[in-house]
Amino acid sequence: MRNLIKVGFFIAVLICFLAQPLYAADTHNLVSSKVGAAPKIDGSGSDAEWKSAKKVAVEAEDGPEITVQSVHTDSEIFFLIQVVGDLDHSINMDQWVYDGSKWTVKQEERVDEKWAADTDRFGFQWPITDAAQIKKNIKGKEYSFVQKGCATICHSPEKEDKMYLLGAGQTTDIWLWKSSLTNPLNYADDWFQDSTNTTVAQEADKPKRVAAAQKGDEALGYVQNKDGDKPKWMPKEGANKPFLVKGDEVPLDMSKIKKGDTIPGWLLSRPKGSGGDVNAAGKYDEEEAAWTLEFGRKLKTGDAKNDVQFDTGKSYYFGIATWDNDRLNKHTRVKKPFLMSFK
Repeated sequence: MRNLIKVGFFIAVLICFLAQPLYAADTHNLVSSKVGAAPKIDGSGSDAEWKSAKKVAVEAEDGPEITVQSVHTDSEIFFLIQVVGDLDHSINMDQWVYDGSKWTVKQEERVDEKWAADTDRFGFQWPITDAAQIKKNIKGKEYSFVQKGCATICHSPEKEDKMYLLGAGQTTDIWLWKSSLTNPLNYADDWFQDSTNTTVAQEADKPKRVAAAQKGDEALGYVQNKDGDKPKWMPKEGANKPFLVKGDEVPLDMSKIKKGDTIPGWLLSRPKGSGGDVNAAGKYDEEEAAWTLEFGRKLKTGDAKNDVQFDTGKSYYFGIATWDNDRLNKHTRVKKPFLMSFK
């Protein structure tokens, strides 16, 4: 089982898919090419298998340039994503900084504001139930996922600033890669979203958002490294490490801390069970200001309730979004959904 998303908090990079080749729509058309061997999921995108995959450029309203490719074997499917124009190599989400007397969370400049250091994100969202039945009223007219993609899910006008499905029994499968939280362990969050709307306060001064249910092996693979106004743990090797992985943490020891030292803001691990199905890795090119991302998952996971199950004889709708150093508030809006087929 896995994390049930009920969120606005989680949407940042979104890709949405469904096995329904029957509906005509203005779409990005992606073909997943058959290959004899699986590419290595390391974020390089350099394996020969990718040469057979057609590159599809994404039409977006804003944000960086994005291209998408896909290949598959008899048992697995893979995606290669390139995001060009991401100006921040954001890997310091909620990083602690010691100023000699107190700990503060690192603040980073934005265009017109400052906020806590965050993370880059890229996400997929795949309708498990019929994409044509996932609908929302947008500016006085009803549209389906087949027509508008993820816009039919995000920020419903009926419940402001929430993300969930309006139809009872509807479900989508979400994969969400995060440069600070999942990339160090080569996976992407694997959640599902349905019509349930359970709100929690994300921050005292921010709108309420929907949060994922966390229990047992469905829990997120990371927890915030926080003990009041200071970090709870530090790396065994000492301060100034970019990430803190479970098993390498020790209690904070101020005798080993000096002015200017930093401690990671999160303790990382890979979730067990269905929540850990998706392999993903990204590498950042400073000169190009670009991420190269690779995703891989079994075509069929055996969890049809919570995962999209790929049949190479069908086509699948999807949509995407990406976030640049952002906590899922401001993201690239793709103009039209994708439709993926296999060859």
